[in-house]
Amino acid sequence: MRADAERNRRAILSAAYRLIVENGADQVSMNDIAAEAGVGKGTLFRRFTDREGLIAAVFEQLTQDWAPGALARLDDRSVPPVPRILRFVAELYDRMTVPGRPLLRAMSGGPGAERIRHYVIWQRHMAEVVAEARPDLRAEDAEFVAHSILNLPRGQFVDLLVETQGRSPEEIREGIIRVAHLTLTGAPLPDDAEA
Repeated sequence: MRADAERNRRAILSAAYRLIVENGADQVSMNDIAAEAGVGKGTLFRRFTDREGLIAAVFEQLTQDWAPGALARLDDRSVPPVPRILRFVAELYDRMTVPGRPLLRAMSGGPGAERIRHYVIWQRHMAEVVAEARPDLRAEDAEFVAHSILNLPRGQFVDLLVETQGRSPEEIREGIIRVAHLTLTGAPLPDDAEA
């Protein structure tokens, strides 16, 4: 991709994300995004033919910016497995769930192919580290534990807790980390522990 095309793509994705977070997806038009990005409508529509594709691309960029480093940290055997898993879950919450919630709410339908592909990769890595942390588990059980831990920071779950219980994002993050630790170790996370 040419440098100016990549620069425009980044500007569009950044503008779309910023406007959706600030105003809600329903209040943001493709024209608003083009103006905020400093590109013409033609440039925007050549790259992204509709809102759904643009929103999916913004979410995909969030994922690409975070996932490679997070997976490397998850696989780092110089750190014990439970802290690696807790760090991954905390990062998933901080880098994907919280910033991605407005985007996920704006996406219609089920998870797209890219989101499923990322999830499958994360789950496979997580299951390997769960098996390392809990060698007493059968492989199938480690896989299900990985699924359960990865599903704790889902955007819909966070929305439910915010809207029905008035929980803050910080309280939810702490709860998610505590449940992940309890699931992995059978013991509560010490009060002075950091994730």
